[in-house]
Order: sequence, then structure tokens, then C-alpha cells
Amino acid sequence: MRILLADDHALIRSGLRSELMDFVPDVEFLEAWDAESMEAQMAGGAQPDLALIDLTMPGMEGVKSIENLRERHPSVPVIVVSGMDAAEIAHRVLDAGAAGFIPKSAISAVVVQAIRLVLAGGRYVPPELLGTQGNNRGGCTATALGTSGMPAAAPAAVGGLTMMSPRQRQVFELLARGLSNKHIARALNITEGTVKSHVATIFDVLNVRNRVAAVAEARRVSGEPF
Repeated sequence: MRILLADDHALIRSGLRSELMDFVPDVEFLEAWDAESMEAQMAGGAQPDLALIDLTMPGMEGVKSIENLRERHPSVPVIVVSGMDAAEIAHRVLDAGAAGFIPKSAISAVVVQAIRLVLAGGRYVPPELLGTQGNNRGGCTATALGTSGMPAAAPAAVGGLTMMSPRQRQVFELLARGLSNKHIARALNITEGTVKSHVATIFDVLNVRNRVAAVAEARRVSGEPF
């Protein structure tokens, strides 16, 4: 997997590298320090699978740069990692097509969990903005992680299963019927590794540690008879 780290501060790029090396042992990092080097990495032969981008690098034009980036490279999920006030900028970058917004003040566990959620097809929204996130564009779902790196309790109780992507919901419904990862993979014609990734994300969304607890929490939150 290739992850682009685009930030004009070498210390921040180094910190992200250190955290993510444990998250994805075989990860290859691409680095950029301004808008020009970021575009060169995105347009190169080894296009990244995910891009973590700072809005205030030299040459960046804020939200407009995210819109342009999504138009030129629509297959690359973009997460904005910013020190700017989330209340002022997060909605705008999400509307521009970003898959997530992570404040630089977030602890490492939150960063890792947010990235895992985005790679599984979800969208990361800071907990303080979840209640005001009015829409989910392009089929993405909004979810939030608390300071422990797990989903914030209040948003999870309110959002419940609506916080899962359509595929995650399919995986969950088969999980709730007692199917193993292998049988879920066969039923949905996906790999077992993909199922494991979705199951891990489901556990994060519901803030649980195992299948039994996941089903019980879903029943409690949604009132649906799983």
C-alpha cells in the first residue's frame, strides 16, 4: 500500500510515518512538502492508495485545491490533516470530496482508526461536527472516533447502523446470522481479508470487541431484530 504524506513540516511527516508503519507493516510512503511536489506524486506512475494532505502547504489554495485534486485523481481517497479550526473548515473539505478531516491535535490512535475507516469505504468526521454533518455525498457515510480511538458514544447511539457503508451493513447482517468470515466472503464474492477489514470497522463504529457484543449493541441502538 502507498500512502502520500503531504505536509510542509518534516517533523509531522516523520511522526505520521512512525505511527502508520505499525498500522500497515508493508506500507510505502510517498512524501510532498508543497502543492507542486504533491501533484507530482499523485500524477506519478506509483499513484498512492491514500493521501493525507495539509491545506496550508506552500502553493495550496485551501478547499479549492481539494476540489481540483479530486477532479484530477478521483480514485485516490483524500484525508485532510489540518491544524485549522475544524468548525470553520471541515464541512467545506468534506463537501469538496475529501473522505475525512483529522485535526492535527488528534492523538495517534484516532488517526490510525480514521484511516482504517476511510480505507474501508467510510468517511471520518470529527466528533464535534457529527451532529451538524447534514449530508453524505457520493455514498460515503459519516462517523466519528472519540479520544480513545474508538467511536464516540453519543454519536454511535444516535446514528447506529446508519453510520455503516452499504457493504459494511451487508457484512454485518451476515455476521449477525452467525456466518464466519469465510462464508461471508463467499456470499458477497469478496476476499476474506476484505471481510476482516469490514468486521474491524463495524466493531469500531459500534465500539465493541466481538461479534456477540456487536449484534447486541446494534439491537440496542437501532431497535432492529438482528
